[in-house]
Amino acid sequence: MKKRTIIALVSILLIAVICIIGNIITVAEKISEMSPWLGYAFYAILLVLTVLYVLWPTLKIIFTPELKPAGEEITPEEKKETDEIVKKTARNVFILTSISQNGALDIFSSLSMNISMINKIVEMRGKRPSFGQLLRLYTRVAASSVLIASADEALNEINLGELLGLSGINVTAAIFKSATNGMLNAYVTLRVGMTTLRYLEEGSEAFKANKSAIRKEVRRAAIKRLPLVVATGVKDSVFGVKNWF
Repeated sequence: MKKRTIIALVSILLIAVICIIGNIITVAEKISEMSPWLGYAFYAILLVLTVLYVLWPTLKIIFTPELKPAGEEITPEEKKETDEIVKKTARNVFILTSISQNGALDIFSSLSMNISMINKIVEMRGKRPSFGQLLRLYTRVAASSVLIASADEALNEINLGELLGLSGINVTAAIFKSATNGMLNAYVTLRVGMTTLRYLEEGSEAFKANKSAIRKEVRRAAIKRLPLVVATGVKDSVFGVKNWF
């Protein structure tokens, strides 16, 4: 990977991390206003979660042998199992980021669940993408999560009810905003999961040679699968609530 590309990806990732830290500090300050000990507890819990769901899976991926440049054959059973992992993760991302109503939590949960998904795919294959490809995948998740959270905040400032002449009625409300947030995060997860699988299937040489075509194919496949993921997420959420009563 070219030096300029590495610098660009690292810069984007650092910007995303700074935004994540900024959101976390904001939340921690609000919690600390209620009690300093609650603030300390928040940081402690966040540290434990970061180690368990970000750092540890990342280390496991790093210490997995790198895939051969020519790639390795993936059996239909392995591909089916991987597809299920990707769809399940995308569904969980949709559910959690739809109901959280918190930008910092959305960014952290989306990043951690995507890293966990990559780790599961790598564990199943016994091989990992190159460090350059992992950096691209991590950057895509982090940057996309920050952008989606920022867009979510922007939606708070828009009142479609007023735009439509319906005074006092905010048509955007929580449902539209939450559903949009969840769908965008689920779409990113689908793309990351399918890109990881294609890389492990094709190998670095073929993937690099056909990168543009593969990206287009992955985007189309992600858009095609998104409605089913959203429908499943809504269904699971509704029945989950019903089971509480």
